[in-house]
Amino acid sequence: MAIKKVAKLNRSKILSALTFITLLTTFSIFGMSITSMMYIDSDLSTRMNPMMSSEPYLVNKVYNFTTNRDYVNFSNNIYFEKPYVYNIYFEIVTPHSCHMNISLWDPEGDKYDIYDSRPNGEPLEQFQYEEIPFGVAITGNYTITFQAHLNQNLNIHIKIINSGLHCLQGALSPSAFSEKEFYEVNKFYNRTTKNHNITLKTDVLYRFYFGRYSPISHILKSNITIDFNIASSIDIEYIIYVDNSLPQVTIVDSFDFGTSVEGMYFFNITIYCKVLCVNIAYAIVEVEKIADGTNPNDPVPPPDDDGTTNSTLSGIRFFIPPELTIGVIIGIGALVGIPVLFIVLRRKKNTSSI
Repeated sequence: MAIKKVAKLNRSKILSALTFITLLTTFSIFGMSITSMMYIDSDLSTRMNPMMSSEPYLVNKVYNFTTNRDYVNFSNNIYFEKPYVYNIYFEIVTPHSCHMNISLWDPEGDKYDIYDSRPNGEPLEQFQYEEIPFGVAITGNYTITFQAHLNQNLNIHIKIINSGLHCLQGALSPSAFSEKEFYEVNKFYNRTTKNHNITLKTDVLYRFYFGRYSPISHILKSNITIDFNIASSIDIEYIIYVDNSLPQVTIVDSFDFGTSVEGMYFFNITIYCKVLCVNIAYAIVEVEKIADGTNPNDPVPPPDDDGTTNSTLSGIRFFIPPELTIGVIIGIGALVGIPVLFIVLRRKKNTSSI
């Protein structure tokens, strides 16, 4: 009887285990099917509804350029913000070709000729994509004109986009750019000088970055040069560059400068150009500590008795003349001796009278 009960109990356990395994397998297969269907639906949704670009377009449109109206003008309605870099794109989207000039006017009315057809003189063909970066030195509304040189009607796709990057940001590491000691983007006319000052530490290596962020059309062929001078807090002047050529637009140059004293440093930049104006960005980044400042030629004051240094009294010796010492002794002796002598004499007088 006991054996039958055990056998029945074992069969019950086996049936329960088989039921659990069957249910687990069924749910696993069902879950995998749902996951696969979700993946397929998601992929299909992505293809059917591609994500909209998050790029902040200021312009994104195909425009007609005709033999009667061969230009497109954005009149004082393109808002640029300092110190961002904006990218200007265009391409011909019909089976035609043309030459193109692009000019830009800043909020102060100064003109930048930023693009003309390629140096070899060949026209732009269909789908030849052109990109012109422009780094902003003045926030405000800009005017931009696209002037086509054509003999047939055609369509051109124009895009103007905020890159989201500041001038110089792409040339520096993220940590260096976020921890920069100094940063500026300025507009320079020919022979313009900008003066700046900054407090620097002693025995530290700093890196100075600079670059041009306004393009110049090929036809102008302008060479931009720079003078760069630094003066320390103790009026020592360092000449870094004299009429040194700047690299091409958005190409950043740099030099390293190690300090010997701390304090206020002054630096000035002069730009020479054959165009009306250019935008120049520059920054200063601390690179590393060079030395700990140990200098045997700069003696440390001797310590006091308690081991500390008294910077106020250190090195001062006190001297009392011997005459003054004798006078002080006599004076003190008189102050003490005269009252004592008076008391003694008074006692003797009293004794005599008795």
